[in-house]
Amino acid sequence: MREIKFRAWDEDEMIYFRLENLSSGLVGDKDNHISSMELMQYTGLKDKNGKEVYEGDIIRDCNGLDCTWVVQWIDSEACYGGLDWCGNPNEVIGNIYENPELMEGVNDNNRQL
Repeated sequence: MREIKFRAWDEDEMIYFRLENLSSGLVGDKDNHISSMELMQYTGLKDKNGKEVYEGDIIRDCNGLDCTWVVQWIDSEACYGGLDWCGNPNEVIGNIYENPELMEGVNDNNRQL
């Protein structure tokens, strides 16, 4: 069973926490209020380097296509867009908050950078 984990961006730092922390409404050292932050859920997957993949991560497709994607939940498809885990060794290269420069040229239609 996969572990249910989240992270949230709080102005200048990424805060990581588990599902049980959501019941208190507070996370991190500064007693941050979860309700005022954008939550990003752990996908349950790891990249080719063993790094956990969260919503909001920017992924490089290492299948020779030289594509870059933003991991996003798609309600209509009930899956995370931007992931291709059919044996392809993808890599997390950043996230939308700490690496906004990687977001230049984002295409909203297919989430490809």
